[in-house]
Amino acid sequence: MAERLARIHGTEEDKVNCPFYFKIGACRHGEKCTRFHIRPPVSQTLLFYHMYENPTLAIALASGDDHLIPDEKIAEVRKHFEEFYEDVFLELANYGEIEELHVLNNIGAHLIGNVYCKFATEDDAENCLKKVTGRFYGGKPITAEYSPVTDFREARCRQFEEGSCARGGHCNFMHLKPVSRKLKNYVFETMYQEHPDYLQRHKKKKGSKGERKRSKDRGEKKKKKHRSRSRSRSRSRSRSRKKSRSASHSPSASKVKEDKHKEMTSEERRAMIAMWDQEDDGNGGPKEG
Repeated sequence: MAERLARIHGTEEDKVNCPFYFKIGACRHGEKCTRFHIRPPVSQTLLFYHMYENPTLAIALASGDDHLIPDEKIAEVRKHFEEFYEDVFLELANYGEIEELHVLNNIGAHLIGNVYCKFATEDDAENCLKKVTGRFYGGKPITAEYSPVTDFREARCRQFEEGSCARGGHCNFMHLKPVSRKLKNYVFETMYQEHPDYLQRHKKKKGSKGERKRSKDRGEKKKKKHRSRSRSRSRSRSRSRKKSRSASHSPSASKVKEDKHKEMTSEERRAMIAMWDQEDDGNGGPKEG
């Protein structure tokens, strides 16, 4: 039962918790939703409700009427958004290291103008939430809260990215406003230039990881060296045993052993004694008169 509940949590099969709030941090039914909206007590991601004020032309573009808008007007809408993105990114970066910043292109009442900012740590997000609470942006009070969204791949609309979303700006999944690579590189470079302490974090993490890896490598080398020595000693002992066995089982050694233990006959003994006597006579031994 517990495994099944864990498996269906935040999906369409979950009849208790709202899957849309779980995936995108917002629900079109709001507080009237029949399912629970479980707000996280802490998160890396902050949601800023309706922070971006879409120009009228931006709404028209999100609705799919871009073919009716002149190119110069589209360029103005793009410039308006990029100025907002740069301003908000660098301001929020003062309170913590940013990993991702997304602005929605949806025009549904619960999603329009929403900004999601994912920080490097939960502490950074907490610090930012404290700093922006009670402040204003564009003449409007900032409304921010922790969001359950940490993986935007699950929250975004894949059909929108492929240019085939039939619901357009009224889709309930995230349509992320595109940000140029040039602008992204600029805001991240500026953040690290203005806050070099963020880079120090990564160096410390890399340093600790590198030290752990070096220690592990040293340990592996010692183990390999010990196994190599053990194999060498084992091979030496094996060769010694083989030599001793081959020597003990060789034909010459067997013959010597057999010769030592072989009994001599009486005739062989008499012949040997006679040979010894002849040798004594030839050496000038005592003779009878």
